[in-house]
Amino acid sequence: MGFDASRWVGRTTRTRIRAVRETVEMLEASLDRAELGPAAPMPLLRHWLWLFAPPTAPSAVLSADGHLPRGELAPDWPLPRRMWAASDVAFLEPVPLDTVMERVSTIESATLKSGRSGTLGFVVLRHHWLLPDGRCAIDDAQTVVYREAVDAVAAPAAASPAAPAASAAAPVPTPVPGAWNVEHRPDAVRLFRYSALSFNSHRIHYDLPYASGVEGYPGLVVHGPLMGTLMLDAFQDAHPGARVRRYGFRALSPAFADAPITCGGVPTGDGRAKLWVRGADGREHVAGDVVFY
Repeated sequence: MGFDASRWVGRTTRTRIRAVRETVEMLEASLDRAELGPAAPMPLLRHWLWLFAPPTAPSAVLSADGHLPRGELAPDWPLPRRMWAASDVAFLEPVPLDTVMERVSTIESATLKSGRSGTLGFVVLRHHWLLPDGRCAIDDAQTVVYREAVDAVAAPAAASPAAPAASAAAPVPTPVPGAWNVEHRPDAVRLFRYSALSFNSHRIHYDLPYASGVEGYPGLVVHGPLMGTLMLDAFQDAHPGARVRRYGFRALSPAFADAPITCGGVPTGDGRAKLWVRGADGREHVAGDVVFY
């Protein structure tokens, strides 16, 4: 593909955002979590609720997949399909709810690769979430992968091209001391609520005819950041006294609405733990790790 991706590197946007308490509370209710106390800071990863908006955009300008048209932080290469492939987040300062923050987003890298999954475009976006005094509260590196169109009838999508070798079903692991597991069954209502609260209009999460007929998925796709959130929530519930310093996850294979998933993990020592989201057959959908004290 004759496309110069390097010309996108270094592009930056700055956006003012208010960490609205009511929005976070609606997400906690949607995830069946406890109500927040009056002095509670913003729970971890809830900053993702404002990654897609502001700024908002008229519906008339949205792309066929429901996203904003390609622009400052999305290369205009001819790869129509996209997914959130990975995140690496450092939590530096607590964020009081209703705080007005500034998000500074920069393209750190944009690369094209060819393999058995076809041509893939990888973009790493670095998001710095700044408090009113200028301190960085959250340092978040997000990897987005762009893919070629598919013949939805001939080749239904079953795995993430970001890590094709990891998409095969694995045997259900034997429980180990210190491990934890939390079961979820994300349904279409929960996917809709997460899309609405995060202003994520990507149609693979709520429009079944589009998800299956255009992108070739067998069902509605569970959001990568939603699974990432459930995975870290499960860790925090199992370790109520821990303070998370860093958290990362990688999408390995998609999960679909109404299929059961298990969010689990195991400590690995020295304030670290491995995390995962697995299907009922042991297939690993998301792999993660956390550093805490």
